[in-house]
Amino acid sequence: MKSCHSFSSHRLSGIWCATLLVLAFSSLHANDQLRTWTYASGEKRKAEILGFDEETRMVRLRMEDGTEVEKAENLFSTLDKAWILEWIEQEEEAREKLAKIGGTVTVHTSTGAYPTRYAVYRPANVGAEEAGPMMLLFHPGGNGVRRIYFYIEAAAESGMTLVSFDYFKNNGPKDMHARFAELLPQVEAQIPHDPKRLSMRSYSYSAEFDRPWAGIFAAGGWLGPRDHFEKLDYPPMRVAMINGDKDRGANFYLYRDMEHLNKEGCTVSVHAFEGGHQMPPVSVQKKAMKWLLETNEAQP
Repeated sequence: MKSCHSFSSHRLSGIWCATLLVLAFSSLHANDQLRTWTYASGEKRKAEILGFDEETRMVRLRMEDGTEVEKAENLFSTLDKAWILEWIEQEEEAREKLAKIGGTVTVHTSTGAYPTRYAVYRPANVGAEEAGPMMLLFHPGGNGVRRIYFYIEAAAESGMTLVSFDYFKNNGPKDMHARFAELLPQVEAQIPHDPKRLSMRSYSYSAEFDRPWAGIFAAGGWLGPRDHFEKLDYPPMRVAMINGDKDRGANFYLYRDMEHLNKEGCTVSVHAFEGGHQMPPVSVQKKAMKWLLETNEAQP
């Protein structure tokens, strides 16, 4: 992924600026990532689960080539049926979490040449038309509508609106840059937010898309190859690097990336937690979001 979408197959990052761009980690135990499914006939196909209709018992899958299909539950192996059940339970847990934390999650699809699904979380204490901070989330598996729930607790406490995208992912299609160029203005027009408190998904996007980016929430992210990032002009912004202490990949580039970002006029803060290349705990998410918001608000 280029800083979350085009360099590494397993790193993410985000940008915090007039809007916050964030690259979110996928859980190590995620059920909705691309995986090999086994039909009762013995045939194997790679796909990711998108939905399940409990009345018709139909499973909606996105195949490896991006096409979407529906298959009857009874066509799958016993193990895959158990996997589907776990996926359903995760959906129920997500709804329960939202009810407990408060706020709303709505799902939208953009228009134009690149229709893209995305979810929006609005905290309960943020008015319908209130222009507060907004963070854009990108996920390595391209399943942002489902993954938004991993961030709503921290967002609720900080008053952060979240926008979490499907489709954008590590080693994704070549049209992601053009897709984001079409999608970003639609999101900005539709969702009330402070344009000077916007966070984003990718290090590179902060240089490639002209916005008053407030900063980056970089969850195990990196700048990418030196011959790429040295060609970009990053805007002065706040960067929260959130790494597990055993994440050898992200930590290998930590000091190199910090040095370069500091030269570009950025302020960097490292937030460590016990673990590897995985989702940061909610407590660490809260600290990082608080730091991004406080430093941004302190600016003239």
